[in-house]
Amino acid sequence: MTKTRIFSISLIPIILILGWLLYDGIASKIRLAEAIAADEQRVIAKLKIIRDAEKAYLTKYGSYTNSFDTLINFITSDSLYITEKTEIIITRDRNDPLFYKGDSIRIEIDTIGIEPVITSVFETNLTDYNWDKLAVIPRFVSDPNNQDKKFEIFSDKIEKSGVNIDVIEVIDKYPLDETRSDESEIPKRKFLRFGSRTEVTTSGNWE
Repeated sequence: MTKTRIFSISLIPIILILGWLLYDGIASKIRLAEAIAADEQRVIAKLKIIRDAEKAYLTKYGSYTNSFDTLINFITSDSLYITEKTEIIITRDRNDPLFYKGDSIRIEIDTIGIEPVITSVFETNLTDYNWDKLAVIPRFVSDPNNQDKKFEIFSDKIEKSGVNIDVIEVIDKYPLDETRSDESEIPKRKFLRFGSRTEVTTSGNWE
């Protein structure tokens, strides 16, 4: 057996190992990308639940809450008025000085019932939802360093053009995707969140 043949044969295990490492590296990246995608869908789903609850809370109480305990109690124990809006068209008489403005409209809002928040706010049935964990970020992949990490919630009234307005922001500051950062100039690459501390919006940066 020539030295060249011996050398070629000795390279086979090395080539196989390198091939396996390359394959495993690519497969690991694919698995991580899939895990991140699944993780973020769970986070977004919970952010939407929190957002719907906060918007309903604002409607009833005139402000957002920065307490998850208060929000959970609102969802599980409170109720909302069911209202019906009626538009009544009032025809102006030709002798009316405001006849040139056309008919006027009076809006009447009647309360026709009361419904629990948990069934009136959410599109799907969440009566069996674990509300005690509402503040906890749902991790798709078990991570000992990320157990029971919680969303950061902020709400306040700020002044805009001389008017006090309500703002809210809820953020996941512990993403599985380590490339997410609030230092990013691309809004969609920042930490997953909805709302803003400085603007009147409840939009999510995933939208």
